[in-house]
Amino acid sequence: MSLRKKSTEIKRLIDAFDFEAKKFHDITFSTYTITQSTTSNMKFKSPNHAINLWQYYGKINEEHTSEDFIENLKESNPQWGIRGAQISAFGLIEGDTCDLFLKMARRASHLFSKREAEIINSKVVNEIRESEADGVSKTIVSTNSNALAVWLNYLLYYLSMTSHKKEGIRVIDIDPFALSLLALEQLLIEPTIQKIDKSLSKVENIKFDVALSFPGEKRDYVSEVANILRENLDNDRLFYDFDYQSQLARPNVDTLLQNIYRNNAKLIVVFLSKEYAQKEWCGLEWRAVRDIIKSKGDEQIMFVRFDNTLIEGLFSIDGYIDANIFESKQVAEFILERVKLLA
Repeated sequence: MSLRKKSTEIKRLIDAFDFEAKKFHDITFSTYTITQSTTSNMKFKSPNHAINLWQYYGKINEEHTSEDFIENLKESNPQWGIRGAQISAFGLIEGDTCDLFLKMARRASHLFSKREAEIINSKVVNEIRESEADGVSKTIVSTNSNALAVWLNYLLYYLSMTSHKKEGIRVIDIDPFALSLLALEQLLIEPTIQKIDKSLSKVENIKFDVALSFPGEKRDYVSEVANILRENLDNDRLFYDFDYQSQLARPNVDTLLQNIYRNNAKLIVVFLSKEYAQKEWCGLEWRAVRDIIKSKGDEQIMFVRFDNTLIEGLFSIDGYIDANIFESKQVAEFILERVKLLA
C-alpha cells in the first residue's frame, strides 16, 4: 500500500473509530497470560473473543527437543497457540459491541505491510529472547500473524506495556475503540512502522552499500524505497537518516554526513527536485557527490529525478531514473541491481 493510499485509509478509520468511541460502548480490552501451572478458572463476560498474541515455548535443550516442538506445532490451533508453551499471552475483547470492534480491528490491521507487522511483533519477541537467553540453548518465541492479533499487538506496542513476566489479567484503562483512535492518530503522523536507531555500531565507522540523499518534501516516496531496500540488504548496509537519528543528534553533523556520502558509501542515490536545489543540507551532501564525480567515481552515483529543475553541476547528458514514470518499488529494484554490479 502506497503512503498516499495508507494515509487516506487511516483517515477513514479515524472517522469510523471516532464515531464509535463517542458512544462510550460497554466494551473492554484485556491481556492475560497463562502458564503450564495455571489452574484458576477465569470467567469472562459474554459476548467475548480471545486470541493468542504471543508465546514463550521454552528452550530447545534436553527438556524440550526439536522433535517435540515440531510435533506440538502440527497439533496446535492457531487461535490458542502452540501446545506445550511455557507462557502464552492472550488478548481478550468483552462487551456487546465485541463483533463490531473485531471487524474494524481486522480492517485496521491491513494498514501494515508484512514487514511492519513483523517489526511490531518483534518488540515482544526480542524482549523475551534477551531475558531468557543463556548463550547455549535456542529460545523459541512465536507471535500470531492473524489480522486481529496484529492489531491488538500494535495497540500494546503503542502503549509500550507488553510484558511476558506478568501473569493473570490486565485490563487496559481505555476502551478498545478509543485506544484504536489514539493509535491511528499517531499512525497518521508517522505512517510507517520501522526499526529506528537499532545499530550497535558507530555510524561514522559503518561502510554502507547505499546512502540516500533527498529533500524532506520527498520523504514519503523515499521512505517506500528505503523500506524495500532494508528487506533486501543486510543490517547497517543502508544509510537512511531516520534509522540513525540519535547518532545524528550531535554538533558538526555536516562533516559527519559529508564523510558518509564521500567515503563510506558504495552507492549514493540522489533524489533530485526543485526542493533539493533549495535545501542547505542537500547542498552539503551534493558537494560530496560532485567531488566523487570529479574523481571519476561515476559508478558510485545514481540519480532519480522528480522534475527538470536545474541543479548546479548536473548536465542534460547525465542519466537518471524518472520518478514520475517509475514507482518506488521499481526504483528500489534498480538500486539493488546497481548494488549487485558494484559488488
